Amino acid sequence: MKIKLITIVLLSSIVLGNVAYAQTKLSARSAKISLSGNSTMHKWSSNVTKVAFSGDFGLAEGNLAKINSAVVKIETKSIKSHNDSDLMDERTHKTLKADQFPNISYEYTNTLSSDLNGKDGTVKINGKLTIAGVTKPADLTLKVTTLANGDIQVKGSEVILMSTFGIKPPSFVAGTLKVEDKVNIAFDVVLKK
Repeated sequence: MKIKLITIVLLSSIVLGNVAYAQTKLSARSAKISLSGNSTMHKWSSNVTKVAFSGDFGLAEGNLAKINSAVVKIETKSIKSHNDSDLMDERTHKTLKADQFPNISYEYTNTLSSDLNGKDGTVKINGKLTIAGVTKPADLTLKVTTLANGDIQVKGSEVILMSTFGIKPPSFVAGTLKVEDKVNIAFDVVLKK
């Protein structure tokens, strides 16, 4: 009788554990990524118009519980100025060496800390950010929310330095107009099953 009881408890915990913590592949329903910065003349901003996302996650009762893997790829030439400036887009693509390196990517490496409690929480992750052919480690803090329809929204922002990736911030008009080294990246991604 004792052996049967132990077997039932173990089987129940295995079955319930699999139901409560399901491995799930998620894809992007929508992705809004913007870049912004400053220059000696004015602030600038651009949107990313082509993003590919893939990832594998652990879900508990439909909520994000664990990140197993995730990769975000941005088509470099899909970065477009908010002002619809072809000249600015051309300079941005040239600065980012888009012809030679057509993609910017971020690949998840590991979780540094996690405060996921049901439908809301934050996760700090580490990954490899590759820009213009140079890969560097980069930490991101993600604000995670499970939406009413079951989709998972991931939001955040991070400041990077172009010089970290071997990119010289551009200057124009004989150096009188200079773009600052700091670039703010903001993202709002909605993931679906």
